[in-house]
Amino acid sequence: MNNLVSELEVTERGVYNEVISLLAHIADQDKNRIALRIASIAKTKLVSVVRVLLEKLQQDEEATNEVKVAASNTLVTLASCYFDDVMYELHCHLKPPKLPEEFILVTLGNLSSAYALDCIPFVEMTLSTMFSMLELVNDSRMRQAFCGVLEQWSRAVRLFLASWEKYPFPKVGELRLCNHFLPVYSHVTSNWLTCEELELKQAVIKALGPMMSLLLHKEEYQGQIFEQMSWLLEQYKESTDVFHVTKSLSQLLEVSGEYKIPLPKRKFQAICSALHNQLCSQAKPLSMENHTELVYCIVQLARSSPDDLIAFLHSQLEIENEAVCVASLNLLRAIVSADLPETRLKKFLIVKAVKSTFSDQNATVRKAVLHFIRTLLSSESVENCAAWDMVAHVFREFSVSISKLVLWPRLLEYVVPAQYTGTLKPLCRCLRELAEKKQQEGEEAACLDYGGSVNFPTPQGLLARLLVVASSPYAGEGHGCAALQLLQALHQNIHAAVGEMWVVKIPSLLQYIEGNTENSLDHARWEHMLLQFLRTSLAMIDDSAWKFPV
Repeated sequence: MNNLVSELEVTERGVYNEVISLLAHIADQDKNRIALRIASIAKTKLVSVVRVLLEKLQQDEEATNEVKVAASNTLVTLASCYFDDVMYELHCHLKPPKLPEEFILVTLGNLSSAYALDCIPFVEMTLSTMFSMLELVNDSRMRQAFCGVLEQWSRAVRLFLASWEKYPFPKVGELRLCNHFLPVYSHVTSNWLTCEELELKQAVIKALGPMMSLLLHKEEYQGQIFEQMSWLLEQYKESTDVFHVTKSLSQLLEVSGEYKIPLPKRKFQAICSALHNQLCSQAKPLSMENHTELVYCIVQLARSSPDDLIAFLHSQLEIENEAVCVASLNLLRAIVSADLPETRLKKFLIVKAVKSTFSDQNATVRKAVLHFIRTLLSSESVENCAAWDMVAHVFREFSVSISKLVLWPRLLEYVVPAQYTGTLKPLCRCLRELAEKKQQEGEEAACLDYGGSVNFPTPQGLLARLLVVASSPYAGEGHGCAALQLLQALHQNIHAAVGEMWVVKIPSLLQYIEGNTENSLDHARWEHMLLQFLRTSLAMIDDSAWKFPV
């Protein structure tokens, strides 16, 4: 009888042998097929399958890393249907004071990444159990494994807090969830920050960001978190992979911006400087992912304190350094592109900062300014931020080179049509500069060729349009002055007879506009002055072609 085995024992042995055989022959192209096969066995023998997989995770010598990875991944796959069962079996292997095998922790972390919200009911039990083991963890690899769990479970809780109203878990548990991370966070920051191993330091950095961003939700922890930011910033000077530093910072700044948690003034400035230095540094090329994350951090800072950030970037634009200036312009462009509610009403400050670079002749800086302008004009709500000064700058950039003077006189096509009224101020300024440049080349060069392919407005049409614009001199950010100045610059293209009179009369009209405001202007008198100017001009022209407007 002793040699006989029960049917149950035979079945259990069969499950064990089949699962072991499947794991032993796993190959890259077979992973999904094998996982599905093991999952099908688990439909009737779940506990047996889970225990076999956990056994493989804990074997030091018999199982290769590839087999352990396969066992771990298969457990994660099984959890899609049997989450509570898999989690229960994993917790059975977290028995302090004995430390679990590394792959038990790896699987625990992967479960959280794959099924974040399913893990929420297990947060308290998991973290309290892990905390009871931390004093025993001296091996670098095990510390990395613990950090991995802390990182991934912190992310799971963050996901829950960001969308808790969609799920059945009680909101009252929010602060309690954050509290569970404080003991493990305190242990890690008190004991593991001085580690020398590069891989462990990176694991610590990756875990700190998510944990700190959770604790930042509670006011009583914020001072401690703000101080720890200094350690994170110091890591930019070390040989660690700085992307992980930036990623951890971005998570903190995201919470700070989203929940309107103000950063201390000094800390804000220190973060701005550290991030900006990374973007400007030419000592070590930035990876694309780190560059993207650095810019994202700056955008998050714009949510919490837009005025301070814009002032900081404005100050950087005043430094005579190409890399510093270009980086600052690109960051201002990123802020405009993000179109945050906090910065929409600050565009005039951003434009003011960018305008301070207009005199910079560095080609790279000029190109960065043009990229900024393109982004600005593509954004919403640009009416009150001197956007047309930006447009005028684009026109001036085109007119810098003689080879770009194709703008003269083609831009005249846009003066008369009503749909381009919004662009009149920069358009008039640009045309005036182009006309004056052509006049310096000689009278013949400045004359318009009405027989060419360009559909020019007639002299009569130009005069009428610009005087109509001038009749409302403060509209369109003050396009009346620009219209009169263009009229003076075009005098020889309007008619040769008016040149001397306009040189005297137009400056007096401009002086009257500039000496008043929209509220103080005597509109009746202003209309009379313009009509008198028109009568005098027409009397001097005395040309039959002007008798009937074309």
